[in-house]
Amino acid sequence: MAEGSNLPQELLEDILSRLPYRSLSRFKCVCKLWSSLLTSPLFLPPHLSQFIKHHAYNSVILSLSFSSVTFKLFSLSGTDSSAFDTLFPAMMFQNLAGHCNGILCLSLGFWHNDDGKIILYNPATREFKCLPDSAIRTDSTFVFAVALGYDSRNDDYKVLRMRTMIDYFWNADSVEEYSLSTDSWRPISISNCSDFVFHDDCFALFFRGTYYWWASSILQWQDSSKMILGLEMGGEAFHKVLVPREVDISKHARRNLAVWKESVSLICCYDYGSKVSRIDIWVMDGFGGALVSWTKMLSITSLLKEPRPLVFWKKEKELLLETPVGEIKSCDLDTKEIKNFRIEGYEEPIRRSVQAVNYVATLVPIKGGRYLP
Repeated sequence: MAEGSNLPQELLEDILSRLPYRSLSRFKCVCKLWSSLLTSPLFLPPHLSQFIKHHAYNSVILSLSFSSVTFKLFSLSGTDSSAFDTLFPAMMFQNLAGHCNGILCLSLGFWHNDDGKIILYNPATREFKCLPDSAIRTDSTFVFAVALGYDSRNDDYKVLRMRTMIDYFWNADSVEEYSLSTDSWRPISISNCSDFVFHDDCFALFFRGTYYWWASSILQWQDSSKMILGLEMGGEAFHKVLVPREVDISKHARRNLAVWKESVSLICCYDYGSKVSRIDIWVMDGFGGALVSWTKMLSITSLLKEPRPLVFWKKEKELLLETPVGEIKSCDLDTKEIKNFRIEGYEEPIRRSVQAVNYVATLVPIKGGRYLP
């Protein structure tokens, strides 16, 4: 039985795992037992999946640019649609390279002969960590893609980074992996990585142990992304994820991969005339590969012109969209109603494409991290 409580330890842990992080933060001050329990590595991993299940898909992290080079991070709460909170100081060339268990991966730019800085950041605790430079860095290559994933078997956070020697199309000449537990990079061998060409939006999603990427065949390097690739955590080769024949994923601003109803979903937008569009939502059956199948779940006719799909939110009942003129809108999947969003204090339009990830605030620590003031 838990000290200072009439509840059995197991029941206390189950109750705590269902509470939002703000409550957990306050409860750390109740007594030393609760403080040690809530920060214990024995408590966090087993209860993390249950915590995320209760609180997922209600909040979104947005990376917005109101100038040509500066990005800012904002949170959009499903319980208060007007609450846009700035989460991190403005950065140059910021790329939101994924989210796992409350931790964001921020890439601060790629240049020739430069790794670019990569930061892991927990907005709830304001803890962050700048990843070290790679020991295998060479002057003849540059980084073009970064992706964050979670190794559930070893309770470790991994960052993948792909390099190329060619600047007019991106063919992965080498791949390396960072481990938070060891705080180090290592080269990994992907047997068929040179068979594909990647583009500037190539990382799509990490879900249940698999990284998903947009890519093209090396024989079609001048074309936009025409296939989806999967790479399992610890895998040695990319595998093609077949898409429905009637689906066109070649226009990067008109499609996206997102998590919906505990599955990978493919969202595609098509134009019909100058003012009408259709939004199709497909759900993957299985976990990718040659035997995957897709089921069309919804087809929505919208009066939005050229919408770009982002992520599902508000407990997966709405879909966030971006318009070509830099507006953020939300579509109710039941009523088909479109809502507009304004960010207080920012009258100028968004100048670069919005990046968005579903977000769950957690107390997950970042090993070796520091705290923002």
